[in-house]
Amino acid sequence: MTALFIKDPARIITPRSGPLSGPDAMGLSVTSGMSIYVKDGVIQEIAPARDLEARAQTDAAVIVDALNRAVVPGFVDAHSHLVFGGNRADEFAMRTAGATYEEIAAQGGGIARTVKATREASKDELKALARERLDRAMRQGTTTMEVKSGYGLDAATELKMLRVVAELNEEHPVDLIPTFLGAHAVPKGVDKAAYIEDVKAMLADASTLARFCDVFCEHGYFTPAESMDIMEHASTLGMLPRLHANQFHSIGCIEAAIELGAVSVDHLEVVTDKEIALLAGTDIGCVMLPGVSLFLDIPFAPGRRVIDSGCLPVLASDFNPGSNMSLSLQLVMSLACMRMGLSVDEALTCITRNAAHTLRLDKVGCIAPGWQADLLLLDSDDHRDVAYFYGENHIHTVIKKGQLV
Repeated sequence: MTALFIKDPARIITPRSGPLSGPDAMGLSVTSGMSIYVKDGVIQEIAPARDLEARAQTDAAVIVDALNRAVVPGFVDAHSHLVFGGNRADEFAMRTAGATYEEIAAQGGGIARTVKATREASKDELKALARERLDRAMRQGTTTMEVKSGYGLDAATELKMLRVVAELNEEHPVDLIPTFLGAHAVPKGVDKAAYIEDVKAMLADASTLARFCDVFCEHGYFTPAESMDIMEHASTLGMLPRLHANQFHSIGCIEAAIELGAVSVDHLEVVTDKEIALLAGTDIGCVMLPGVSLFLDIPFAPGRRVIDSGCLPVLASDFNPGSNMSLSLQLVMSLACMRMGLSVDEALTCITRNAAHTLRLDKVGCIAPGWQADLLLLDSDDHRDVAYFYGENHIHTVIKKGQLV
C-alpha cells in the first residue's frame, strides 16, 4: 500500500481518543509545525517534516503539500437513510406552498411513496442512486457512514437494501455501517401485531447483513414495549440495539433504551430534563439531527443541556427523502453551533470521534499514531471556518485509509 507524507499543514486539529462526554472533555488538540506520515492505511508518525523526509524517500511516499491548510479527521455520519428509490421534490414544493402532511399523504405521498418506489426499484437501480449520493457525501468530507434499511417494510426489499449497502461497502472508499430498520413504520393495510412478528422473522437474515437493529419508537409507530420486544429478539442474534426516540413525543423510549443497553438514541428533539439526567453517565450516544429540525421546522435537540449534563453527544445528518435531503455534515456543524448552543470544537468532536464510538469503531475519528488514516485537508488554515462560512464545501482533499480519494 502506498505511503503518504502530509507535509507542513498549517494545523492538525483532532479530538482526544474518547469517547468524550461533558464540556470539559470536548476541547480539541491543535498542533502547528508538525507533519503526518501514513503507511498501510494507518497513521505512523506525527513529527516535524524534516524528521519524516528520509522515511518518505525510502518508502517512495506520495507527498501531499498541505501548506496553509488545516487537517481534521474524516467525518463520520452516524445516522443516514442513504438507500431509497424515487424523488419527493414535488412534495417539498407542495409543503412549502402550504400543503399539510395529511394532504400530501392523501395524494399518495409521504413514506408510503418512498416504500413503493424502493420496492419497485431493482437492486442495481438502488445501488446506482446510493452510489451517486455517497460520492456527494465523500466530496463533503464524509469518510464513514451508517446506513439504514427501512423503506421496504417487507423482507425482500429490506434485505435488498442491506445487500446494496454491503456491495457498496466493498466497492466504495467510504466505509458503510449497516443498520436494519424494518420497524420504521407499519405498512398500509397490515395489522400492526402481525407486522411486528414479520419484522422479528426478518431478523435472522438481516443479522447476517446488519450490525445494528433500529426501531422508530414514537407515538403512532412503535411503543417502547413493542420496541423492546423487537430489540430483545435482535440481541439474541448478536445485533446491537439503537432507537429513534423522542422526535415528536416523550413516551418512555429513553427508559427502554437504557434497559436494553442501546448504543444510541437518535433525534431527541423533545427530550426532557429527567430523560437527559437518566442518559448522563451512560455510554449511550445521544445522536442529534439538526438538519431535520431545519427541514421540518420543528424544535432543535437541546444540545447544550445534553453536553452540560454529562451525556455522550453525537451529531449526524439523518439524510432521507422525507425530512432532510442534505448530506452535509458541515451544515450540521453550523446548525449545531447556531441553533443548539454547541461550540465549534464540540461540533467537530460530535461528527468524528464520538460518532465513530457510537458505531463501535475503534481507531477511527482521531489523528494519532496507530489510528486509521481518514483525514481531510480543508480549504482554510482554521477549522472554525467550516461552521462559520456556512453553506459552503470547505473540503479540499479527502484521504481514506491513507489513499487520496
